[in-house]
Amino acid sequence: MMYLSKSDYLKYLICPSYLWLWKNKPEVVPVDDDESIKQRLEQGNEIERYARMLFPEGSLVETRGKSARTDTEKLVAKGAKTIFQATVMTDEGLLAMADVITRGDSPDSWVLYEVKSTNSIKKEHILDLTFQRVAFEDAGYKIGKIKIIYLNKDYERQSDVDPKKLLLEADVTADTDELIEVVRAQTKDALEWLQRKDEPKTCSCRLNSRSKHCPTFHYLNPDVPEYSVFNISRIGGKKLAVLIDGYTLNVEDVPEDIKLTVIQQNQVDVAKSKQPKIDKQAIAERLSELEFPLYFLDYETVSTALPVFNKCRPYQQIPFQYSLHILRELNGELEHYEYLARDSKTLPAHDLLKALSTQVSDTGSVITWNKSFEAGRNREMAAQYPEYNELMESVNDRVFDLMEIFSKQHYVHHDFKGSSSIKKVLPVLVDGFTYDDMDISNGQTAALRWYEAVTSDDSDLAHKTYKSLLEYCKLDTLAMVEIYKKLMVISNE
Repeated sequence: MMYLSKSDYLKYLICPSYLWLWKNKPEVVPVDDDESIKQRLEQGNEIERYARMLFPEGSLVETRGKSARTDTEKLVAKGAKTIFQATVMTDEGLLAMADVITRGDSPDSWVLYEVKSTNSIKKEHILDLTFQRVAFEDAGYKIGKIKIIYLNKDYERQSDVDPKKLLLEADVTADTDELIEVVRAQTKDALEWLQRKDEPKTCSCRLNSRSKHCPTFHYLNPDVPEYSVFNISRIGGKKLAVLIDGYTLNVEDVPEDIKLTVIQQNQVDVAKSKQPKIDKQAIAERLSELEFPLYFLDYETVSTALPVFNKCRPYQQIPFQYSLHILRELNGELEHYEYLARDSKTLPAHDLLKALSTQVSDTGSVITWNKSFEAGRNREMAAQYPEYNELMESVNDRVFDLMEIFSKQHYVHHDFKGSSSIKKVLPVLVDGFTYDDMDISNGQTAALRWYEAVTSDDSDLAHKTYKSLLEYCKLDTLAMVEIYKKLMVISNE
């Protein structure tokens, strides 16, 4: 018998065809080897371990599948008060494993808990719990209450983690009451989908923007090119429906009578003409705001469910590295400085700010890519070490966001493909500069690798990682220097 698990059900909600392929033809489902997925799972497991500390009398079901169901039933029969990973398998074909179930107000009722390594309650969490409620009730359990255990976003870590302060609890029974009949109907339909013999030929994602496509979208829609109307900035709803219904898939084929926003229209225009749109006057005006010396600054940060350092909150972005290029005059010699924390025991902010304070004076523009991110980190570090508050306020007052030249459409190129990411902009504006073939080529990987290095006993691994981190962060600020220089040439042509 093919069972429908909670994760299967959530796949069904994304796209029924995706679920069918996942269960019946897994070889066509792309393998997601994103390192961040592994980290999220590990962080989730860590938060679950702290949640279990709230129930010291709990018994853990360590098996899986039918054995787990049998072991759960044995614990219930023995009168266990709390069970971790309690498992049920229903005659209808549902499989559910609860993070925690504990005896309710009456001997025959249970409270079902789900532990989430997030600092807020989301709609999908309620759907998740409603699925579990349906499965447990169909298996004969009387579920009195449904609760979520999640992270307290205001918790600041101390040396000893207190689960009662780290975690919050919310009763969402009433929320599941509203959804239970809907979820029952959805699980029935999902099980029927799984029993279909014929492979699905369509995909319900076809009217969604690219960010909402299921992993099997390209398999089910081979006619859609890699760069298509789905990539048009913030397109969706009626506009996308009109294009798809008219079999318009290529950006170059978008009809003239489709009403688009300015940003969308610019993206379509350059895709059709293959000629960039450049507002030299606007670029010159923005660049005229800059004051020498120019400080090109970039941080790398780490963000974890359980804060790595004391004085930090769940998912707070903690800078562990910076690269700084300084140009004291337009044709002057380029200077470079950098900082990289090499342990996980000491909050990096103090030493980072101490180093930065010797390199950034109280005059000159500080150039970043997406200034809101760097400015936010500056405020947080100043709050941790108030002696650097004046420096951080000064830096934030002088921040110039180089990305805005592109996000505000002063320079639009067809090879940007609607993005203002530095990784899209750099190879277009500057020949020979690319992030390709780098050991670390994005901020997410940088954070993962840094965390592995500082928590590992492998000194060779750490040394190699630190070298790669320094190379990557240095390229980020050097890229801004080169883009700035190219823009100066363009604006003066």
